[in-house]
Amino acid sequence: MRLIKEAITELERNPYVLRSGPDRITYSREFKHLFMCEYLAGKKPTEIFRAAGFDPRMIGAKRIERASARWRKEYEAGTLVLESDTLKKNA
Repeated sequence: MRLIKEAITELERNPYVLRSGPDRITYSREFKHLFMCEYLAGKKPTEIFRAAGFDPRMIGAKRIERASARWRKEYEAGTLVLESDTLKKNA
């Protein structure tokens, strides 16, 4: 699903979006961290996106699903390090 111009404009107002285009949304590192913290606490991906000011219907379930899978994979591989993980290692 390609994003229309109005959706792109709306997304770019969200502080968690670095940039967006018809085929891609680039989320901030802060949002990826927020997402993983909330996900690990038991929240569902769509809930997390909605609470962060995104309209899941506009983004689409597939985009949320793919972003969630990508970030979980990065977290498991150690390439998406959360602040709480860093604090535990330094303690």
